[in-house]
Amino acid sequence: MNRCSPPRIAEALLERVLPVDLKEPLLGDLEEEFQQIQFNQSKQACQIWYWRQALLTSFHYFNQTQKALIMFAFSVLFFAALTIFAMELSGGTSMFFDVPSLIITLPPALVFTLAVTSPGNVKQAFSCLFSGHVESLKQVKNSVMVFDVLGTSCLWLGALMTLLGWVAMGSSIEEVAVIGPAFAVSVLTLMYAMGIKLVCYVASQRIIYLGQGLSPHPD
Repeated sequence: MNRCSPPRIAEALLERVLPVDLKEPLLGDLEEEFQQIQFNQSKQACQIWYWRQALLTSFHYFNQTQKALIMFAFSVLFFAALTIFAMELSGGTSMFFDVPSLIITLPPALVFTLAVTSPGNVKQAFSCLFSGHVESLKQVKNSVMVFDVLGTSCLWLGALMTLLGWVAMGSSIEEVAVIGPAFAVSVLTLMYAMGIKLVCYVASQRIIYLGQGLSPHPD
């Protein structure tokens, strides 16, 4: 009988969620039991069993090991909810959504961030933010720099693109009917940039807080 391995995605989920001291023994026990039940059950049934165990175990430990991720996600969602509420009070949310305005700020800012730091530093910064764990002052410094560059680049790109929009409007000032909508779209670019800058600021401050136990001067 050809035995199969546990689902890789389920294993990765457990590796992400389990506490460090329990990761190896729990994964080992699950894999051993997974191999044993293959004698009596089909491959599909074994896969379903492993996924069930992985989800139940992850749910049990998620709040214990992922509190940083939960709190950061909650703060971002709370900020988004307040923003949408303000949009509704202003006359509806549809006028505040413009995909091109977001595209000309966030992707270029991410490219600038990768150029100034490195892909490894960017990955490490988001890992520190979501895991709530930093190991060294160098890690703190590099991670904070990632979010500072990302947020500041977004802000400057938003300001630049807004100015470009105003210049374009100025060249067609005689067409009064299009000035209002064009002005609104140009300001949306700056609004998106300021929102991203705010989230990046919160992220960098979160990482600085996590590093306080490493040194009296984390930044």
